[in-house]
Amino acid sequence: MRRSFLVCTLLFLCCCITAFAQDKKVVSGTIKDSNGAFLPGVTIKEKGTSNGTMSNAEGGFKLSVPSNAVLVFSYMGYATKEAPASGSLDIVLSEDNKNLNEVVVTALGMKREQRKLGYAITELKGDEISKTNAINPVAALQGKVAGVDISSAVGGPQAAGRIILRGAKSLNDKDQPIFVVDGVIFENEVSDNAVNFGNVLKNLNPDEYQSVTVLKGAAATALYGSRALNGAVLITTKKGVARKGIGVTVSQTVQLEEVYKTPIELQNTYGAGLDGTFSTSDPDAVDWQGGYSFGPKMEGQMKKVLNGELRPFSPMPNNYKDMYRTGQYYNTNVAMEGGSERGTFRLSFSRLNNKGVVTNNEFNRNNISLKASQTISKYLSADAGVTYTASKTYNPDRQGGDYTGQNLGRKYVYVFPRNYDPAYWSRKENYLAPDNSMRPTGSYAGADYWYTLAFNSWTRRESLLTGYVNLTATATDWLKFLLKGNMSKENTYDQRKDAGQGPNFSGSVGYFQEGGMDRLQHTFTGMAMITPKLGKDFEATLNLGAETWNSGIGQQYVNKTSGGLRLPRLYAISNSVNAAQIDNKPLDRKRINSVFFAASLAYKNAFFLDVTGRNDWSSALTYLTGNSNNSYFYPSFSGAWEFTESLKGKLPSVISFGKLRASYAMVGGDLNPYQTNSGYYTDSYFQGAGSNSSLPLMKIYNEDIMPNPSLKPSISHSLEFGADVRFFNNRLGFDVAWYKTNVKNQILQLPVSFESGVKSRYINAGNMQNTGIEVAINATPIQHKDFTWDLTLNGSHNKNKIIELTNGVSEVQLNEDQGVRVIATAGKSYGVLATPYGYTRNAQGQKVIEKSGDFPVQYKRGVNNNIGNITPDLNLGFSNTFTYKNWNLGFLVQARIGGDMFSASHQYGTGRGTTKNTEAGRDIASGGITFTDATGRTRNDGMIPDGVFQDGYTITGSNGQLIDLSGKTYREAYTAGYVTPLTPFQYYGMQGDWGIGIREFSVFDASYVALREVSLGYSLPSSLVQRVKLNSVRVNLVGRNLGYLYNHMPIGINPEAVRNNSSSAFSEYGSTPYTRNMAVTIQVGF
Repeated sequence: MRRSFLVCTLLFLCCCITAFAQDKKVVSGTIKDSNGAFLPGVTIKEKGTSNGTMSNAEGGFKLSVPSNAVLVFSYMGYATKEAPASGSLDIVLSEDNKNLNEVVVTALGMKREQRKLGYAITELKGDEISKTNAINPVAALQGKVAGVDISSAVGGPQAAGRIILRGAKSLNDKDQPIFVVDGVIFENEVSDNAVNFGNVLKNLNPDEYQSVTVLKGAAATALYGSRALNGAVLITTKKGVARKGIGVTVSQTVQLEEVYKTPIELQNTYGAGLDGTFSTSDPDAVDWQGGYSFGPKMEGQMKKVLNGELRPFSPMPNNYKDMYRTGQYYNTNVAMEGGSERGTFRLSFSRLNNKGVVTNNEFNRNNISLKASQTISKYLSADAGVTYTASKTYNPDRQGGDYTGQNLGRKYVYVFPRNYDPAYWSRKENYLAPDNSMRPTGSYAGADYWYTLAFNSWTRRESLLTGYVNLTATATDWLKFLLKGNMSKENTYDQRKDAGQGPNFSGSVGYFQEGGMDRLQHTFTGMAMITPKLGKDFEATLNLGAETWNSGIGQQYVNKTSGGLRLPRLYAISNSVNAAQIDNKPLDRKRINSVFFAASLAYKNAFFLDVTGRNDWSSALTYLTGNSNNSYFYPSFSGAWEFTESLKGKLPSVISFGKLRASYAMVGGDLNPYQTNSGYYTDSYFQGAGSNSSLPLMKIYNEDIMPNPSLKPSISHSLEFGADVRFFNNRLGFDVAWYKTNVKNQILQLPVSFESGVKSRYINAGNMQNTGIEVAINATPIQHKDFTWDLTLNGSHNKNKIIELTNGVSEVQLNEDQGVRVIATAGKSYGVLATPYGYTRNAQGQKVIEKSGDFPVQYKRGVNNNIGNITPDLNLGFSNTFTYKNWNLGFLVQARIGGDMFSASHQYGTGRGTTKNTEAGRDIASGGITFTDATGRTRNDGMIPDGVFQDGYTITGSNGQLIDLSGKTYREAYTAGYVTPLTPFQYYGMQGDWGIGIREFSVFDASYVALREVSLGYSLPSSLVQRVKLNSVRVNLVGRNLGYLYNHMPIGINPEAVRNNSSSAFSEYGSTPYTRNMAVTIQVGF
């Protein structure tokens, strides 16, 4: 079936390319934007008919029409315009940000006038996305859409980003919207895995985007069904245009990514050591134990390092940055298009090579796409497309934890002292012994990192094939039928190769793993589109449809060696020392069958009402017992009143446009397949070491999960009110939305008792509510013939509350790292940070100090202190565009206010003495106290902790008398002569040590204001371009992620460097450094 579908699609595309126009006398003309630039791809139709064409690359068009016809000109992101047919027309279309009749793409690809919609929608032009050069489209939306919270990807150029629309809605990290590309639905799959290979979205080609539409509310997404419970991002790609001859567009982008700052500020004064001295056993040697940097000041002294060689004991201020390289991005895109009134085509090819800033990290992608449309007859038209992408990712950067010694950030705050010299330790003789074994890290600092970098690899090869066919049959002027089919086929293949660390690369850590996935999904939709004539004052449409979606057809497998490799560095499963571990099973298959309707009614071109309904039947909620809750219906209602149309002539002239809108919608949701039933699947295993033969094996699906045949679908209830008002001939506009969404019957996976024989079960529980407000302000302060200044300010505030969970469940753990948990508790908001490693405080709020086994004292830790919340209070975006003739200059500032973050780098860097905050108190100048320690040594680095002694805290005085320090501050006890100051190692260890440290100490408000983007573009004048036989030449300079105008995090911690992209991500540990991108793009049209 898949093969037939692709063959038919390709045959149709080939037929479309060869179509020719009929020889007719036509009306001709040229279409430009307000700046005089030609607009290709504008739809021109004879009003009231399906007769139409599209403008070519020079904005030109020809169309045969009756002499009394009226032509309608519409283009994505521009105001629709009408003009009587005459011999030659020069049409100017107004741009999108203040248009009254703007045409936008809505659910199921339907095009609607935005003024008629009863819900909020935001649409961006494709070049706003493509010019960012972001590989994943999520990052390109940052700061441009109200109500959207985006976390940038970390881990390399291929990494996936996180996007949340109008607050988190799920208690199981299922908060991502779907991405719909020409009708093909993709999931923005996120993971809590610190190795981020990205997801399928990185295999899309942004150069082919025509527009990107964000649907945030349930009323906007209800027709997409349960998959769009969290919203939808619609991407419409470029199609062919009618023109004379074939047009060719070539663009080349070169971008450099610069590491300009470490993700946390490190101190560069004190080197390795614990007590401000060199080694006590050898004064000529550095005290390297534990990676601590509480040693002497680094002043270039020649001292022995771990391997016994003499090296300067000197500051290394750039040793972190020097471990990275300048990233390089090269993207070439070539597109050909052409056609006539009856048929068009577009063929494009893109090649991307992107080297990340981490050595050996790379992402390469090749993409080819062919699309075509054809008017087959007066009654039948079609369009189709097929796209193939092949990509390969090399060695994503590790985030958080150690991960085979490859997390550089962790190394520099927890393992390497501040005198670490990467230029020296990266020499081959310092990580590879003469017998080709790995040097021991106890004598060669960082040998594991350099050895892994040289000999190990982790790669993923991917392919993505997508295709679609749409057939439109016109039965009458009021009845059309639409048949749509689309498919996507994903294939991944992973390889991980680890060399052994023994002589000649032998040893048990030698390792090979391969895995892959082959997944197919397809959708078929049939729809009847009815546009009855109801009289002068009424307009109506009714769409009736049915759909079937199937996913998960394919296999997934993971095979890995055990016990090492029999022949070192021969990477094959059959080379395993012990019997290889084999896991091969079919993918979870899922089907959703649906019927739906969408009805629209307009009265006097001012009152608009939309009603939709959809019923899904989900295989994931179908049970072997015969019980079933797999059918669920959900409606939506939305209305809009354009009061400036109803009250025309009665309102002040300063009001150009005004609309009030309201909507209510329900959307159902299910879960992943095979989570509610037990069953079996066939697997295989190797018979023994070195064997290629295997035997079949029956395995149990979900053997650790208790089936629940009573699960019901979760249901989202969403209410929205909004207003769109514009003034001064549309030069100032306000769009405001208020919403409230409750997701009930949440499907939760909860642990069960060990005696049950399983680990968890699914239940329906929970009601999570999001209430928020969104504001978008658009203005044109200056509008002149040659100069225009446009600005946009958007902001959103979301308040979340867990209304209820279920009986017997007081909280749900969403995430955990380093002893800090993210939890959901009834009556509180999503994303509370809790830890047993918080400060204990007395009634006056003072920190309590207790005795310690490892240090003189330590802070007393509390039990499950709530120490913050990860949810931001406010998201803001502010963009400006200045246009002067053929020049344009723009910048985007993006801000995130509120929301807490845990920094393990700060926590453990403090305990190790590597971070900037640990310079304080180490000498008189920085606040240190002179005192004599227990060895009789006079020192100037005494420190006094902030806190009071706990009740019952006693010490023995010099005369043997028991002294009670209960309730006294440490400073009071020091002043009285009862205690001595702490050393820096003791003082900072109280707060940041792995064993006794206080996690609350490293939780901070992660507010920031970032200069996200600056761009400068220039289009060569048409008169100059035409002299060299070209159609267009444009040059763009773009800078991305240029820096932070404000960062609330202390000592320069990167506020966006959470270690994964799950919805409940909250922590960083050894993140990648700050980087900024500078790019130049040259685009030439022939």
